[in-house]
Formats: sequence, C-alpha cells, structure tokens
Amino acid sequence: MFAQSLGAESVRTIGVGLVLLAVLLVGLGGCATLRFYVQAAAGQASLMLARQDAATVVADPETAPEVAAKLRLVAEQLRFAQAELGLPTGNRYRTFVGRDGVLLWNVVAAPEFSVEALPRCYPIIGCAVYRGFFSKQNAEREAARLDADYDVYVSPVAAYSTLGWFDDPILKSFLGFEAPALADLVFHELAHSVVYVKGDSAFNESFASFVGNRGAFLWLEHRGGDADAYGAQLAAQQAYRGFLRAWRDRLATLYGRPIPEAAKRRLKAETFAAMRDCYRRERTRLGNGRYDAAMARPYNNARLALVGAYDDLRLGFERLFDEAGGDWPAFYARVRELADQPKAVRRMALDGTGTAQAGFPVPCP
Repeated sequence: MFAQSLGAESVRTIGVGLVLLAVLLVGLGGCATLRFYVQAAAGQASLMLARQDAATVVADPETAPEVAAKLRLVAEQLRFAQAELGLPTGNRYRTFVGRDGVLLWNVVAAPEFSVEALPRCYPIIGCAVYRGFFSKQNAEREAARLDADYDVYVSPVAAYSTLGWFDDPILKSFLGFEAPALADLVFHELAHSVVYVKGDSAFNESFASFVGNRGAFLWLEHRGGDADAYGAQLAAQQAYRGFLRAWRDRLATLYGRPIPEAAKRRLKAETFAAMRDCYRRERTRLGNGRYDAAMARPYNNARLALVGAYDDLRLGFERLFDEAGGDWPAFYARVRELADQPKAVRRMALDGTGTAQAGFPVPCP
C-alpha cells in the first residue's frame, strides 16, 4: 500500500515539494497563475496527507458498514480492471480519504459566440478544456474573473486522475455511486494511465468514457448483475448527449453566420430557450425524466463545450474496439498508435459517426 510503504514523513516531503513547484511556476504567468498552482499543490498535498489504507479502514470495526462495503467493491473492481480489462492499477485507489463534500471543482469557459472551450494550459500535460480548484470559493473567484468576457460553467468533480504521478485515493464522493456507475468511474480514471495525449481533451476523455462504459457493462456481466438495465441507462445517457451535441452544432452554425452581434446575441438566447422546450417535448425518449435536474440548470456555451469533450469521439473508440475483436490489449495498441499521430489524423480515424447516424434525437423542428 502506498501510504504504508512511504510513511507520513515521506508524504509530507512530497506535499512540500508540490508547493515549491507551484512557487517556481510563477514564471508561467501573473498572480492569478501563481495562485492557481499554489492552491492545486496545496490541495493535492492535503489529500495525500489525509489518506488512510483502504484495507485498514475496512477492517476497522468503527467503520460504517456501507463505507466498508463500497471500499470492498472498489477492490473487486480493481481486480477486474487489471485481470479482464488490462488496465494498470498499481497502488491507485488502495487508500481512502473520508472528507465530506465536493473536494474539486472545474471551471470551463467559452467565448460568447463559440462552443469551443477556452484552452487552459499546464506544464507537462498540455492544454485541457477546464481548470480544477480544490475549493468552491476559488472556483467561483475564477469564474467571476472570466465572466465579463466568456460564458462560464462551474461543476463539481467526483474524481480525477493524476495520470500516474501519484497514487490516487478513493474519495468519499465515490461512495454515493451505485455499483455500475462506480465501476464506470474507476475504469474511466484508470484508462487515463493507458493513453494520454498532451493537449487533446476530446481524445483523452472520449477514450476514457468508452473504457468506463464498456468496462462497467462487462463487469456487471461477469458478476451476474443486471447488465441489460445498465445498458438501457447508457443508451438513455447517449441519447441525451446526442441531443445536446445536436443543439451545440446548431449554435455553432448560428455563431458562424455573418450577422450583427446584437442579432446573434438575441438568436443565441432564443436557441437555448428552444432547446429547453425541445427537451420538454422529447422528455420521454430522452431518459423519461432522468435529466430533468440537469436541464433545470442553465445551459451556456461552456457547458455544451464540456459535453463535447467527453463524448464527441466515443463512438469512434467503440468502432476501434469492435475492429480489434473486443481484445483489450489489441485495442490499446491501436489507440496508442493513433495517439502518436497528428491531431488531424486522429480526428479522421475517429470522427466518422455523426449524431443522426448514431440514432440520436436531432433538434426539434
């Protein structure tokens, strides 16, 4: 176990090292950049210091039965991930952080007339579509800073990956997930250690989304669970995401029109209103109420951009998996080959399945 083998003093040394690294990164930008890296380093170090060995937590008679059951479930899913999906588990998710509440928040921004997210760039890993904060207050401060010039979306994060730099812990937020969704989450995060392309969020997240979805389905089959019910949930999820992508494409077309900004701004508001009305009319086939709460929250360009990053290329990875005969090592090898290609080549190989072709609902008339 990671926490056992290093000991508390070694963990503290790593945490201090992270903070020092953040200070050195001041050269990358101004005060806002320094504040971001300092809070990121301090937040990561704080989590590392709070970790407990998961097996020890399970064995503790004071541990709540529901917590112990979920931790045992994660251990089972890790064994399946390594043996059946070929995912590298190492010492990841072998420790537990029992803090309540959301521990990480993402801030996504997009221009007023674009559904492409503002790139948020980092050393080593390149650019992503979001910036993560270890406190809601800091996330909201960043959102307020961007709000004058961009559409902004702040979202809670259930889990994240350090791409193998650290042994990620099980967070208490994991425990609220039902077993299939928990498997999806764990397999998704592990997949980031298989392949990660610097600066290509759509490739990285769509790959991990496919692995999470398919892996959870196979895990349910393996343990005799109701895989058909989970498959129906995934179908509803994909229908809803396809619906959002279709409206995102409609907005992209609008933003590309050579019309005055005032008219474009009015049509933008009307399009989002029409999207909400369309959802109400198509609610039955879009999850039959499953996404009512999601639609009740305001949608803007930034929120639609985030949907695209996680799902645009997923069907392309599904096709690659089928071409590999459902063989995980062969599939990963093909994905790694694509990862070494220029971005345009990756897109041509994966982006061949549009919303209508996939059987997803198209925008309402």
